Amino acid sequence: ERLGYAGLFGGMSLQASGFVPLPSEVMMSYGGYLAYKNDLVLWLVVIAGALGDLTGALVAYAIGYYGGRPLVERFGRLVFIRRAELERADKWFDRFGSRAVFICRLLPGIRAFASLPAGVARMHLAIFAGYTAAGAVIWCTAFALLGFTLGKNWAALDPIFRRFSLVLLALVLIAIGIWIWTHFRAEKQAAKA
Repeated sequence: ERLGYAGLFGGMSLQASGFVPLPSEVMMSYGGYLAYKNDLVLWLVVIAGALGDLTGALVAYAIGYYGGRPLVERFGRLVFIRRAELERADKWFDRFGSRAVFICRLLPGIRAFASLPAGVARMHLAIFAGYTAAGAVIWCTAFALLGFTLGKNWAALDPIFRRFSLVLLALVLIAIGIWIWTHFRAEKQAAKA
């Protein structure tokens, strides 16, 4: 609230880079709520959020582009990325290309992780930036409008959002645990073969 547009830009940049798991849905909805209260301007909330989203995505894209396969092959095991998964991602981006980036920008949970593989796959920067920006504008507009529309009921909805956030966090932690377990199991099986 105190950081205003700069805080929204920074938060959206950090979540889009994939380095900090911040909930963009909550940030943009709260920005819309602040616009409802006349603390911020709605269209500036959307612009700050979308520019932050694009900036963070470009950082992750650049890491994938310049670090490329050698970076992922060398350090990928630390985040459970194996060579077979990297090859699968290459084929996926070859097949779906720009549409994949646009669709990923509209999906919660995975929207922050589309940029790194796009960079590794060396997707054309202008196409990546265009589809990322389009997805970011749609995403940010939808959640800012949601916060603005629910503005007068925000205080009543806060307990519901808190419970939902805790359930979502628990589901994410369970999914991460299952993902790690399956990767360790697959690596053990591959080592035995």
